[in-house]
Amino acid sequence: MQIRTGKGMPVMHRNQCCAAVLALLLLVLAGCGGYELERTQARSKVTLQGTFLTESPDEINFPVKVLFAIDCSLSMGDTINGQMAGSDPHFLRIDAVRDFIDQYNSNENTSFEIMLWNNDVFERTRTIDGSGGFTKDPDELNRVLDAARNDTMTDYLGTLDAIYTDIQRDINREDEDNLIRTKYVVVFLSDGMSNVQGGSQPNTDIWNSVSDLYDMAEQRGVGGFNFHTFLLLGMFPPTSNGQMARQLAEETLQGMADEGKGQFRLFDSAEAIDFINVVDMRLTVEYKIKYMVAYNYNVRPGIEIIYRDSDGDGLIDDDEATHGTDPGIKDTDNDGMSDYFEVRLSSPGNVLDPLAQDSPCNVPVDGLWPDSDMDGLTDCEEYVKGTNRHLVDTDSDGIPDGIEFLTGMNPLEVQYTTDSDFDGSEDWLEVQQHTNLTSDDPLIRERYSYNYSVHDNGLVLIDQGSEMESYVRRGKQSDPFLYC
Repeated sequence: MQIRTGKGMPVMHRNQCCAAVLALLLLVLAGCGGYELERTQARSKVTLQGTFLTESPDEINFPVKVLFAIDCSLSMGDTINGQMAGSDPHFLRIDAVRDFIDQYNSNENTSFEIMLWNNDVFERTRTIDGSGGFTKDPDELNRVLDAARNDTMTDYLGTLDAIYTDIQRDINREDEDNLIRTKYVVVFLSDGMSNVQGGSQPNTDIWNSVSDLYDMAEQRGVGGFNFHTFLLLGMFPPTSNGQMARQLAEETLQGMADEGKGQFRLFDSAEAIDFINVVDMRLTVEYKIKYMVAYNYNVRPGIEIIYRDSDGDGLIDDDEATHGTDPGIKDTDNDGMSDYFEVRLSSPGNVLDPLAQDSPCNVPVDGLWPDSDMDGLTDCEEYVKGTNRHLVDTDSDGIPDGIEFLTGMNPLEVQYTTDSDFDGSEDWLEVQQHTNLTSDDPLIRERYSYNYSVHDNGLVLIDQGSEMESYVRRGKQSDPFLYC
């Protein structure tokens, strides 16, 4: 076969043409210095399998503190023309509180505070130091319950201020390690609208007070907080004015419950008051898997390959050599902050040296820097970063603070839709897949990304020895491929 290379050009045989093209290609490669070969690594695949059950919502193995704020205004009961009148002249609401305490006080994890209020909080349970607070002492609880009397007006705002003060004081007294497991429940019962010196208090002020209380508890890291409200009917006549007053009272109490993440209920009469079957002391949530992640601390994903991190501090071995740190020790200078932590958080105005003890934290007596919540960040690192050392996941997005910090996410901000490298995969998904969320990395995703297979096997009935049915969820994790 012959090939004509062009008009007026000599004819070349095919073999001669191929040889010329090959020589030209080699010449071009030589002139350009050659192409860099694509880097690859040997991969090891690990498969994990297992089953799990979520926790039971019924096991009260943490402190539960219940505060009863009971309306004792004059509308609850008074003698008129020799006859008892009012929504609860026989103090059946007080008996209901007593029954509730008798039901739960045998549990060592529960304690109670009782506030009796009208125009002000005129009686409350007190702690050993004489300040208002929670107790298990039957004598102190009965002392307050026996002091109930109906008088004067209905001050919502003043009572809410007292509730805030006492709960805040109790939180300050609580051991920080135990606070995350502590649940506060407020039971607020009234029979009408706020009424102080002939005028009602604005709903916005009342709702803001409950919101402030809830925010304070949440910011302090308590395990749970609910503000339940109850309206006792009986003082609303079937007239247009009476029904309007009832509507206003319901609106106020419903808004309070909404702000306090609680429930609002009506009692048609004093005889119907029953807190035992209304206020659920159980963890009445069905626990579900929010997020699952397998994380290899000893490798970090790059763009084409993954890099070794022998000590799992987040700084790859090559970078440890650059900074002069020890690749076998997470915290070379033992100042409570890992080598990677100091390198990453250093800035021109605030240099952190991984080779010098420049920690802002007090050195522990035993020289061991604690990680109270075991999230991968030491308590000192949490202090510097601003995360909560008693919460594994400060921003409640399902990813432990330590993993968020190592991967480049923000442990103080929920980032469900963030895609830092604009590669089409959200950051949380890249963390789960163990890919590089700071750079578009198609080769890493193709070669090393982790795969998960989680099967929901449904709810399983748990016998808690009570009439209330309770369920936990059973799941199965199988065939997640982890590449190292």
